Amino acid sequence: MVSLVIRTALFIGILSCVLHYIAAETIAPSAKASRNLFAANLFSVVAPEHLSTNVVYSPASIQTCLALGFAGADGETAEEMRKVLYLGEGDKRQVVQNYGEFLGELFKTPKANGPILKMANRLYVNENLKIAEEYNKITTEYLDAKAENVDFRNSQEAINKINTWVEEQTEKKIENLMQPGSVDGGTSAMLVNAIYFKTKWLKSFIDFATRKQEFKMDNKHKVQVDMMYQDAEFQYGELPEYEAKVLEMPYENSDLSMMIILPNDVEGLAKLEERLKGVDLNEISSKLRTNDADVFLPKFHIEFDFDLKEPLQKMGLNSMFSNSANFNYLFSNAGAPQRVSDVKHKAFLDVNEDGSEAAAASYVKLLFNSDFRNPDQKTFKADHPFVFAIRSKTAVYFAGHVTKF
Repeated sequence: MVSLVIRTALFIGILSCVLHYIAAETIAPSAKASRNLFAANLFSVVAPEHLSTNVVYSPASIQTCLALGFAGADGETAEEMRKVLYLGEGDKRQVVQNYGEFLGELFKTPKANGPILKMANRLYVNENLKIAEEYNKITTEYLDAKAENVDFRNSQEAINKINTWVEEQTEKKIENLMQPGSVDGGTSAMLVNAIYFKTKWLKSFIDFATRKQEFKMDNKHKVQVDMMYQDAEFQYGELPEYEAKVLEMPYENSDLSMMIILPNDVEGLAKLEERLKGVDLNEISSKLRTNDADVFLPKFHIEFDFDLKEPLQKMGLNSMFSNSANFNYLFSNAGAPQRVSDVKHKAFLDVNEDGSEAAAASYVKLLFNSDFRNPDQKTFKADHPFVFAIRSKTAVYFAGHVTKF
């Protein structure tokens, strides 16, 4: 029997939080039950701003990088971060410990033939500053965030060092995160988080079934794309409250899946994303049922980077960007107060099939023989703009939408 190897490769990038010296002129439900709400809230402010662009980003990466900042925050700054990030109650050490344990559950030692899923944190600190002992202790112990002193006055050397680390953590999928001039002598620290993810579908697409088909970007514009196909059982639902079909496709040897939410209307993406505001994807998943389905999904590749400052402010993180920002627990000798000046995110996503010929049984399915078709068979054809999320029940690793090719 000829073997079949079909692979979906997904690579998610990194986020950087930049803390600068301020120039002279210048409470949530159970954390474990609600962390998905950060992803939902972030989606509701990011997606509408980029309706005509393919988008991918990692809520898990963004949340973790900001949690590094929370560990050094105090006062109003800390309370805003606790609330917006859904970090839960308790003293700072307990909150960071709980979040670290949460990360430990998400990024376990991979199973044989399971996903490659890893996260790394790094603090780059101005050589004139000393990390506070307690901050260093709890972030090292619970978030595995190593600290390294750098000379930000030598801007290009510092940028090269950070970019090299990012490339190493993401198998060179994220390059040149830091651009020339993005740090200087006034930079006090860089908090950097990187995620790398690669996995296989539990139920494979058939590589030779991929063929050119139409993708309708809107009612007037169409383009030919490489449309993948398979016929199998999936979690599926037709949800009138969202005016959309939903398909959830699991990955091999894990509890991870890709959820695809397809509006019924070709031009229904904006309305769909409005309805998804503040919705935990677990709520949608609970409405799905196992069904035989003909699934058509385009191969797609997205590279996306954006500035998160404005979206985070819309979510309620204002203090950390202001002159009243309080990061008193971050350094032991800062002298001047600190604030966050920039939050950047860059991501890469590739969804494709890479494999060999299909086995005979799979080839039969390719024939679409109506004589053997289940009368209850569903059709899910992602041939116009759709929302996607790579997720488990406890976290959204990344999310976005596909609108054009």
